[in-house]
Amino acid sequence: MENIPIAEAHNKLSALLKRLRKSPITLTRRGKPVGVLLSPEEYERLRQFEAYSQVVRVSQALRDSGVKASDLYRNSRDELEGRG
Repeated sequence: MENIPIAEAHNKLSALLKRLRKSPITLTRRGKPVGVLLSPEEYERLRQFEAYSQVVRVSQALRDSGVKASDLYRNSRDELEGRG
């Protein structure tokens, strides 16, 4: 990952956006990271990974609590339909 000072990024944004195809770029202020530029594809990949991770955590929490998926589905459906 490449580090670029904000002042330089401001002046060279078009060129930096083209370089994102190769790797993310870390923006720095006074030598310290303050942000990251990502390609849209990399951003979407990270979003999908986070969503998958959340599903795994919920699944594990349900398993640990003893709640069955069928009971959760039935109770949720009943609640949404005003029967709960």
